[in-house]
Amino acid sequence: METTIKKDIDIIETKKIQLISIITQVYNIDLLVSIENLLLNSKTDWWATINKSEKDAIDEGLNDIKSGNVFSHQQVIQEINNRYTDL
Repeated sequence: METTIKKDIDIIETKKIQLISIITQVYNIDLLVSIENLLLNSKTDWWATINKSEKDAIDEGLNDIKSGNVFSHQQVIQEINNRYTDL
């Protein structure tokens, strides 16, 4: 799953760079205003873009925090060091 997310982010970043390149070549003010309006009016809340299992995982994590079911940074580092001694 992590690899898929990284791939998706890479695709999005590449697309943004391509769009910037195209926009820098536009000299039509009406078109630029239209693009600006489209971008400003189409912002989607990221919560609406994730699937149910991702929302459930976030909710589970928030519930863990509320109930005190958390680990300190030091505890996590110690667990990693214990588990992966060859790193």
